[in-house]
Amino acid sequence: MDDLILRYDVDFDVPLRHEYAIGILRMVDVFRPVPGDDPHAVARRVGAHWCDIVRSDMVYDHWAALRMIDASQGDAERLREAVSTSPVDDPFVPYATARWHDATGKIRYRLGSYSRARMTFETAIEVAERHRLWWCLPDLHSNVSRARYEESRQGARPDVSTLIEELGAERRRILDEAPAHGVAIGEIAPDAIPRHREYLRGYSSVLHNLAIALKDRAGRDHTGEDAAESLRVSAESIRVSYALGDHFRISQSLNHQALLDRDRAEPLFQELAKGRYPRGRLIARQHLAILKGNGEGARELQQLLDELVADSNAVGGIGTDIHVATFTVDEYARLVAGLRGRISADEHRSLAEDVARKRFTMAESVRRAVAMPAYKRAYAKAIRPSYLERIADRIGRPGAEQVTADRAEEAFGLVESSSARELLDMLSTAALPQLPLPPSSAAAAPRIVPAQATDETADEPDGPPVRGRRAVVRRNGVRRSGEDVEAALRPELARRETEFEEAFLHQPLEAAPQDPEIAHRVRMYTVNNPDTCVVRYFAYGSARPEFLGAFVFLAGEMRCVTGLPYDELRRLAERLPTATAPSRSECEEIWRLVLAPVWPLVTASGEPAHLVVIPTDDLFAVPIHVAWEPGAPMPLAARLPVSQSVSATAFVGRGRSLLKRQPVSADDDLAAIVVADDAAMAGGRGVSGSELLGTGWPAERMVIAGDRPAQLDRVERHFAADMHGISEIAGTRPEFFVYAGHGSYHPQFAELGPYLELRGNYLTQYDLALRLRLPRNKLTILGACLAGQGAQTTGGDVVGFLRSLIATGAGAVGVPLWSVQDGAMVRTVRELLAASRTAVIEGGVFDVVEVLHRRYRSLAERIHDPDLLVEHLPLSLYL
Repeated sequence: MDDLILRYDVDFDVPLRHEYAIGILRMVDVFRPVPGDDPHAVARRVGAHWCDIVRSDMVYDHWAALRMIDASQGDAERLREAVSTSPVDDPFVPYATARWHDATGKIRYRLGSYSRARMTFETAIEVAERHRLWWCLPDLHSNVSRARYEESRQGARPDVSTLIEELGAERRRILDEAPAHGVAIGEIAPDAIPRHREYLRGYSSVLHNLAIALKDRAGRDHTGEDAAESLRVSAESIRVSYALGDHFRISQSLNHQALLDRDRAEPLFQELAKGRYPRGRLIARQHLAILKGNGEGARELQQLLDELVADSNAVGGIGTDIHVATFTVDEYARLVAGLRGRISADEHRSLAEDVARKRFTMAESVRRAVAMPAYKRAYAKAIRPSYLERIADRIGRPGAEQVTADRAEEAFGLVESSSARELLDMLSTAALPQLPLPPSSAAAAPRIVPAQATDETADEPDGPPVRGRRAVVRRNGVRRSGEDVEAALRPELARRETEFEEAFLHQPLEAAPQDPEIAHRVRMYTVNNPDTCVVRYFAYGSARPEFLGAFVFLAGEMRCVTGLPYDELRRLAERLPTATAPSRSECEEIWRLVLAPVWPLVTASGEPAHLVVIPTDDLFAVPIHVAWEPGAPMPLAARLPVSQSVSATAFVGRGRSLLKRQPVSADDDLAAIVVADDAAMAGGRGVSGSELLGTGWPAERMVIAGDRPAQLDRVERHFAADMHGISEIAGTRPEFFVYAGHGSYHPQFAELGPYLELRGNYLTQYDLALRLRLPRNKLTILGACLAGQGAQTTGGDVVGFLRSLIATGAGAVGVPLWSVQDGAMVRTVRELLAASRTAVIEGGVFDVVEVLHRRYRSLAERIHDPDLLVEHLPLSLYL
C-alpha cells in the first residue's frame, strides 16, 4: 500500500484512474482509524485520505473532500508534529504529511480561503524541505505562489508581476537542480522512475501557472509580448504533460491556449473535447457551441445548462461548476439576443423565454446555503443576479405600467427568497453546532477600573473638543492592527473562519423553505398592528443593481415604489463618514434618497406609531435612523419610534416582531464584556464600562468578563476578558448583554471582517455564531463601532456581527454605524438598562423601541446644534 500511495500522483492522478487506487485502499481497510502510535501506519491512513481528497477535487466534489480532510486532520497534525521535532529515516511518513497538507491547501484554494490555503501550502513545503522530498517541491512551490497572489487580490493589492517573478525563479531552480537529481528535462522518458515523473509534473505545473500569470498581465485583449510568452510557456508545459500522459494538465493547457489564441481556438477546443478529463470536455462543448454563434449553438448551450443544473443538484448545490454554469447562461443569453431576425420570431421568443427560465432554474439549484467562501462568492456572482433580473421583470422598468398586485406579491417573494439567506438558513437549523472556546493566550486577571474614570451621573452631552475642556473620547470601532501583531493574528483569524465553515460538515445548513405567502403574512401583521408601517427596500435590475425600490405595508395594504437610482445610494454609502456621525446635510441626503420617495405612503394616515425599515445591500451601511427631512425639527428616530430588521421573513415569519415588547423580571441577568482602554485605566475618560452604573441592576444579577468598574465592587461573578470569561457569560444565558470596548480589523485579511478586543485574545463574528448562545436574550448592545463595517455586500445580505448575534438567539440588537462618542454611548445604554428595571416595577413589560425613541426625542428637544444632536443618537436598533 505504501508504494501505491507513493506512486499515486503519477500512476493514478496523471492518467485519471483514481478509482482503481481508491478501491484497492478501501479493500484493505487503510482508511480505518489506526490504534496505537505507529507513525508509519498513521502515515498510510493519512496518505490514503490524501488520495481521496485528490479524487474529490478532480470531480469537483469539494463537500466530500472537506469530509475527508475532517476525518484525517487529527492524524495529519500528529504526523506534522512528529516530522517537525525529530529526524525520520523513512521518507514515506513526511511524504504523506506534505502531500496531505498540499491537497488540503488545494481544497481551501478552490473554496476561496486563500489565506488558509497559503498557510497550509507553506506547511507542506516546510515538511518537504526539512526531509529533502525534492521530487514534490516543484508542485508545492507552484501552489503556494498562486495562493499568495490570490490572497493579495483579496487585499486589493494584486501584484501579478511578483507572481511572475516567483514562478520564473522556481522554473530556473527546477532546471538548475534537475541534473543533480538525475531528471532529464529535455528528453522525458515515459518509463522514468516515479520520483522523476513527479518532479517533471511539478515543473509542468509551474509552467502552467506562469503562463496563466503572463496572460493576466497581458490584459483582456491578449496581445503583446506577455501574451506571446504565455503561449510559449504553455507549449513547454503541454509538451511535458503529453510525455507524462498527464490528461488533467493537458486539458488545462489546451483550454488556456484556445482562450489566448483565437485563430487556433476551434481546433484546440475540438482536441480538448476528445480528452479524458470530464470537466475539460464540458468546457470544450461550451466554447464550441459559442463559436458556432447560431441556432444550433444556442440549442447546444441549452442542453449543456440542463446537464449542469442536474449535476449541481447531484452534489448538493456546491462546487466550482456553478461558475461554469454562470458563464454558459450568460453566453447563451448573448447568443440568443444576437439571433433576433436570423431565426423565426416564434423560435426566438421560445429561446428568450428559455434563457430566463434557465437562469432562474440554475439559481434555485444552488439554494443550499453552505457556510464557506465558495458559496458566498457563487451566490453573489451567479445566483443573486438572476433574482435581481427576475424581480425587475415582475416590477417592470421605470415608466412601465403600474405593477399588478399579483406580480408585486411575486416580486416581494423573490426579494425575500434572495435576501438574508445564510442567516435564515442558520436560524432554521434545529440546533447550530456549538464549538468549544479556543484557548486564551496571555490571559490576564480581571482588572478594576478606577472610580474617578466612571463617575458620570449627569446626562450632559459631549461636544467637540475645545480649549480648556476634556477631549471627546470615541470608541474607535475599527482600528488597523499594527504590523507587529499581524503575523500572529492572521493564522488564528484564518483558523477560526475555517472552523466556522467546517462546523457544518457535521451539521450542514439545510435551505429554509420559502414562504410563498410572505407578502400576505406581512399584510396580516399590519392589519393586526395598524399603528405599524413596514418598509422593505430591495435592489433590482442587472447584476450590478440599477434601481432601488421599496414595498410599503400599512393597515393591510401593500404598495410599491420603484425606479430609484441605485448608483446615488451606492455613492452616498461610500462617502458617509465612519470616524464621526453624519453631518446635518448628509442626514438630509439620506432622507432625500431613502425616505422621501416612500414618505407619502408611510404617512398616508398620519405618522405611524412604529416604523420598521428593512434595508438591502449598501443600505445596511447607511444610518437610516438619523435621516433628517429638510425643515423638520429633528431626525427620524427622534421624530417617531423606529426599528430595523434583516428581512420580512425574520420579522414576521420568525417572530422577531415580538422583540419590541418583552416581559422582564427581577430574575433577569445582565452580562457584560468590558475591555477598558488605557485612558480609563489611568483614571481619565475612556471606555470603562460606565454604562453599567446607576441602572438599578442588582449586583447579584450581573456577570462581568473583563474590567469591572470600581463602583460595582459587589459584583461577585467577575472573570477575566478571555475565553473562560466568555464561557461563564454564555453559561448564564443572559437576558441582557453588553459589550463595552474597542474593535480592530486586519487590513490584509478583510474577508474576516473586524473582531472585538479581549485581553489576551479576541472575539470574531465566527466565535459569536458558534461559541456564544443567547437563547433567552431580550437586548444586546454591541458598544464598538463595528456593525456597519463590511455590511456592504454584493449578496444584498446582512453580514458580520449583526448576522452572528441574531444567529446566537440575541433579542433586539443595538449597533452603532460610526465611531461614536464614548459619553453618548454610555448614557444611551445606561438609559436602556435602567428602563428595563423600571419596567419590572411598572408592569413587567419592556418596550425597547419606545424607550430608545423617548431618549432620542428628549435629546432633540434639548440639543439645538444639529451636528451635536446626531452624535448623541449612536444606536441603530434591529429587531
